Amino acid sequence: MDREELNEWIRTGPVRITMNSGDQIEIFHREMVTVSSMSAVVLVKSEDGRYRHHVLPLVAMSKVEQLEPST
Repeated sequence: MDREELNEWIRTGPVRITMNSGDQIEIFHREMVTVSSMSAVVLVKSEDGRYRHHVLPLVAMSKVEQLEPST
């Protein structure tokens, strides 16, 4: 996965990223992620209701899939 490819996935709508570890992160809004040449930094709401940064190395992404847009 490279920066341009991931940005294109995110631009076209909500996505789910699966990491090599099996962890999955869903990105519903473009404003919640910043993508560099090495990693994506995503704001994820934790169980206590606070937003936390998750750093996702691009080389550790095993799958990106498009989610159905919410209505």
